[in-house]
Amino acid sequence: MKARTIQIAWRNIGRNKKRTGLAMLAIAVGQFALLATNSLMRGYTDNIRIAITGPMIGHIRITEPNWAEERALDLVLNDVNEMIDVIEDESFVDSAAARIYAPVLVAPKEDAFIGTVVGVQVQTESKDYGLLSGFDKPLEKGKVLVGHILAKKIETNAGDEIAIVGQAADGSLANDLFIVQDIIKCPVDLINQLGIVMSLGEAQELFVMPDEAHEIVIRNKTSEQVNAAAESFRNIPILKNTEIQTWEEIVPQLVVILKTSSYVGYFILIIVFIAAVAGIANTLVMSAFERFHEFGMLLALGSSPFRLVRMIVSEAVLIGLLGVAIGTLLGIGFIIVTSDSGIDMASWGGDGQVEDMAYQGLNLPLHVFPRLEIFDIILGLCGIMFTSLIASIWPAWIAGRLEPMEAMRA
Repeated sequence: MKARTIQIAWRNIGRNKKRTGLAMLAIAVGQFALLATNSLMRGYTDNIRIAITGPMIGHIRITEPNWAEERALDLVLNDVNEMIDVIEDESFVDSAAARIYAPVLVAPKEDAFIGTVVGVQVQTESKDYGLLSGFDKPLEKGKVLVGHILAKKIETNAGDEIAIVGQAADGSLANDLFIVQDIIKCPVDLINQLGIVMSLGEAQELFVMPDEAHEIVIRNKTSEQVNAAAESFRNIPILKNTEIQTWEEIVPQLVVILKTSSYVGYFILIIVFIAAVAGIANTLVMSAFERFHEFGMLLALGSSPFRLVRMIVSEAVLIGLLGVAIGTLLGIGFIIVTSDSGIDMASWGGDGQVEDMAYQGLNLPLHVFPRLEIFDIILGLCGIMFTSLIASIWPAWIAGRLEPMEAMRA
């Protein structure tokens, strides 16, 4: 488009500032809604992905082939220490942690309650996104950690003595007394509801599982190429008779949620399209009818119909660009304001009691930190430019078919 045509278009959109302003406002609100929604959904899916690949499942899980289905105490991995050494030799591995899960009865006094002993490698699990993330104290011998919901149910506190009774892997009776070192709150619902956490070594001794564990949870240095990493483990001789699963294979339902959430922005984009088409088309059609006399004079002075078409299309593009620019600035402002504090979606419930959403044993944090990507801005920009051109077709068609004399008499 020639510079002169754009100058005329710029002047024309300022003729009726109120009408043009409303059209740009509709586009700006739509663009802001698109950016805000996409950034919120991206922040929420980040939470889900971290919850999945963090404390509970990791990027890859290694178990005995039937353990995931049966959860039987005697379905174990052997030579666990050697397995972990081999796994951690891989350059892409950040950590590998063995765990034991054993159902037990826990008795703080006279009454007994159902619980689950979770034997862990405390030093590894205390890292970021580990099962004990944030727990920076060593777990002393003869002491355990108790999930906060279970502790409340059995009315026990730090320093109390509890009896643990269960069955060992060899069928014998497993029982001993332990001191509660601390009450913990964990991102994993199993720990909060039923968990009695002890060191892996003590769990192996209590349940007669020397150098054995039920699973090894692997976290890679990055979340990329998890499938390739899993395939690499399948080629390691000591892991040949184990089941190796990626997090996507373990929780396919959550993977569907992650993929579905990425389409929410396209739904918002459709709404933006409607707002843009309605706003721009209304503005241009009204402007075209008001300027029939002017169009007739331009045609009489030698302007081609195609120039009128270019002028109207230029007006549509300018309105769209300005609206997108305003909406983008609002969206970026929203990200800047919420980047440090985040948004507590739990507070939207109104009772102030809900902090996380539990799903399949995972606590999915509802405190979201919106994250914007350049793709979101480009998506809105391309969408608005497309709809601007669509919206300009009718008024441009009207202007392009005008006869000079008839237009001057209008």
